[in-house]
Amino acid sequence: MATERNADTGTSWWKQFSNFMRKDTIGVELVSYSVSGMLLILAYRKIRPFTIFGKSSDIPHHFIREQIKQSGRVIKIEPSQQFGPLLVVQHRPPAKIFFWSNKTIPIKINGIDINANGYSWLQSVVDGKHVTFVPMKQWSNEMHAECRVYLTESKKHIDIGEALLNLGFAKLSVTVPKSIQNRKDVHAVALYQYYRTLDKAERYAKDRRNGMWQYALPPRLWPLSLWTMLRDRVVNANRLPVLVR
Repeated sequence: MATERNADTGTSWWKQFSNFMRKDTIGVELVSYSVSGMLLILAYRKIRPFTIFGKSSDIPHHFIREQIKQSGRVIKIEPSQQFGPLLVVQHRPPAKIFFWSNKTIPIKINGIDINANGYSWLQSVVDGKHVTFVPMKQWSNEMHAECRVYLTESKKHIDIGEALLNLGFAKLSVTVPKSIQNRKDVHAVALYQYYRTLDKAERYAKDRRNGMWQYALPPRLWPLSLWTMLRDRVVNANRLPVLVR
């Protein structure tokens, strides 16, 4: 009997609670709206869906730590004696609601120094195109952001920094780390992999005396150059997309 009374009591309490919740719709709506508002605030702080970046300090630190990709269109290639060519990008956030905004952010391709041929290549191949960029470093006292940049209008994503190094139109400007201690650090792993990719691209250009390395390095001995040519035809035929070959 005691068990039945307890069951009846539990059922009664549940019915009372259900009836209360049905009647007190204002309280339910208030809770629902509060939870939705908190989730919206958290999502906004996480991905900044409406924020248009105009300088390096606009980019949140967690965008760099977590390697969050952004996109936009290159408006022009701006020469700079201090930093080299800068891509002036009209940033497009995930949800662009300020359609009238023409704010742009100057972007330096991280890890490389670009020569005059590279500047001309950027003007002919990248200017006016849509790109994806991943912030790699942040300088609070600079307007430009240092990023890894991909050209996204072709069938394949072209890493612009890697392409410039492959062609001999740029040289590496960073020290490549031999290893990383914390493999769980997303930013450290991304930097390590990116710089190793750049280093490999520069060694490729040096081996083939591409671009600036044609006269900067002595010509390779005939057997080695022949072997490199044959290997490229077989193994590296598609190393670079058609756009930059």
